[in-house]
Amino acid sequence: MGGPHELVHVTTRANGAEEWACGICPRRILLRWPPSFERLVLVEGDESVQHFGAKGPITMLGVDVAQEPGEDDREWLNANGIAWPA
Repeated sequence: MGGPHELVHVTTRANGAEEWACGICPRRILLRWPPSFERLVLVEGDESVQHFGAKGPITMLGVDVAQEPGEDDREWLNANGIAWPA
């Protein structure tokens, strides 16, 4: 397992999504910033390392994703009529 890989902004597509690519492995992603945040992985690349990138004052760091929501999140989901499997 190596150190973190830096993502570089490659282009901004006509729909506003930004394409980012890793300079070390083949990872490529599309990002759309808030308020309509989206992240689409085009090519996974090396998933054993953290990927990060920066554009101006904005830094994008690797994100840990929890597969199960915490108790506060479950309460919010329930309060908003969203059923979560037990």
